Amino acid sequence: MSAGLLFLRLVLVFGWTIGSQCDSDVPAAHTIYDKLSIKRNISKRELKCKEGEYAAENICCKKCPPGSVKSADCTKDKNTTCEQCTEGSSFMNHYNSLDECRRCRLCDSELDLEVAEHCTITQDTKCRCKQHYFCNSSDPCHHCDPCSKCENGAIEKECTPTTNTICKRNFWWIYLVVVGIVIAIASLSAVAAYCYKKKRQDFDLNNQMRYPVVPKPPTPEMERLVYPDVDLSTHIPAIVEEMTLPQVKNFVRRHEIPEPAIEQTVQDHLNDSTEQKIKLFHIWYQHHGMKGAYGNLILSLRKFSMRTVADKIEKKMNVVTSSSQENGRSNVNTAEQSSACSYVHNV
Repeated sequence: MSAGLLFLRLVLVFGWTIGSQCDSDVPAAHTIYDKLSIKRNISKRELKCKEGEYAAENICCKKCPPGSVKSADCTKDKNTTCEQCTEGSSFMNHYNSLDECRRCRLCDSELDLEVAEHCTITQDTKCRCKQHYFCNSSDPCHHCDPCSKCENGAIEKECTPTTNTICKRNFWWIYLVVVGIVIAIASLSAVAAYCYKKKRQDFDLNNQMRYPVVPKPPTPEMERLVYPDVDLSTHIPAIVEEMTLPQVKNFVRRHEIPEPAIEQTVQDHLNDSTEQKIKLFHIWYQHHGMKGAYGNLILSLRKFSMRTVADKIEKKMNVVTSSSQENGRSNVNTAEQSSACSYVHNV
């Protein structure tokens, strides 16, 4: 009997010990779960890296220094892998996490630019105007204009790479003489015009009933002011054949084609000026559209002091449009004749 009571006591003591152990393990399990949840929430938050660093996955990496770009992100055991730019062809002028270097700028000699400082891995090419030319645009300069020449060499300030020549203004007496002559001529012209108008009115009154007024037909010059809508896409090679590359660049630039697009087109077709002209003109034509493009082309060339080029292009296009109209009339006449023959045959 005593042995049974002893065994029962041992069972109770063992059960109480196991229960206490389980109760103590429950808070521990909750603590571990809470810590894992906190870590998971922290990893989801956006990393706030220091200056000179960037976020890559769940780690802050150091940016690459000027003259290089990133080729691989850092890890816990390895820093950011940087690759150096190519001397003379690409550069990077600031700390970065980019994958590619920037391409060096070209100084276009056809726009009267020359190299002031060559491109390095940390600095882009610096261009300046050639001697006797100056830049009339914001920095960086995209094209140069020739320096003005003063009459009789009366220069107040010499031309610089960024400012035009300033001429002296000490010929006021010439200006007064010219103004006096102009006023005298204007007065005499007004008197002569009044007298002529008076006589013309008297003459018209005498002949008004005798001769009817016949309206004059429009002159060829008046008809040329209205240009038809022509699809220029197939005629672009013939059009740019009459223009030089600087003229094409000047034309598209004045029609607000972005300078980066012009430079990219020139670089894409180096040593082939014909293709450069065709591609640049094609960019303008896509930007403008077919409607009114032909008239805008001719009028703009005349406005930009390229009248000879405008006349040559207009002459070419007149031949093309005339031949197209003649072919159209011929096709219409052939169709009418065929219809007439069919009608007679049926009768």
